Amino acid sequence: MGGDTKMEQKKTVAERMAKLVRKGKLTAQNADLHWLYEKSVQNAEVEVEFINEVYEKTFGRKPVSLREDFCGTANLCAEWIKLDDFKTALGVDYDEPTLQWGRENNLAPLGDRASGITLVRDDVRNVRSPQTDVLAATNFSWWGFKTRDELAGYLRNCHASLKDEGMMMMDCYGGPEAQIPQEEEREQDGFDYIWDQDTFNPITNEITCYIDFNFEDGSKMKKAFSYDWRLWSLPETCDVLKECGFSRAVIYWEGTDEDGEPDGEFQPSLEGDLAPAWVAYILAFK
Repeated sequence: MGGDTKMEQKKTVAERMAKLVRKGKLTAQNADLHWLYEKSVQNAEVEVEFINEVYEKTFGRKPVSLREDFCGTANLCAEWIKLDDFKTALGVDYDEPTLQWGRENNLAPLGDRASGITLVRDDVRNVRSPQTDVLAATNFSWWGFKTRDELAGYLRNCHASLKDEGMMMMDCYGGPEAQIPQEEEREQDGFDYIWDQDTFNPITNEITCYIDFNFEDGSKMKKAFSYDWRLWSLPETCDVLKECGFSRAVIYWEGTDEDGEPDGEFQPSLEGDLAPAWVAYILAFK
């Protein structure tokens, strides 16, 4: 019995979670929080390919170095490294336990290639070196800066942290439904993901959101993740980016399929459609 337990401990989190899902035994008690988040929220493999493609089209060469702010488990860093042998990545986050989870579960499986990733525990506004080709601030984490001065301070540091041929990528969401308290449930393999928009203040644009997880046995993780943000709009964000030294900011808008549903393809656009809810990328160039 003890030997079986030790063998389970040697398996990666992904392997253990996959086994529980196959057996229909994933519950709130045995599910790994960061694994749940990566499975239901992130699509790092698609994002690094998107970054690589836009940068190469803009500057005529492949980007080498990526910095991931608010990197959490460094999932984006790990996927970036997989694209080419010459790539390097820098991940910055303030939470050491989350960084350590990333080292054990996203970096360790890379073997020798993990040496191309550096993780730094610090406030993203304090880190300026080494300069990188690309800086990514995704999962709306930059919305934690609620005032214009705070956001500008962060973006000025981002500008200084990029090489001369530098590109920053930020994600943003909006639409009328972004301002309505509501829950959105999405079925995943072995669990359900619930996005809970709990409160919205139209005077300050402050929004409080939570992520819940429900499992097949009826158990639940309530408020597994919580967010206290300001809902920033695209034009005001682009204005601040330009004030902070970026030469231009381009909105990449998501297209729709024949049924009018989002198709996951993002293209530069000057005019978005009137979708009740949308997600877009802001690409800013030094």
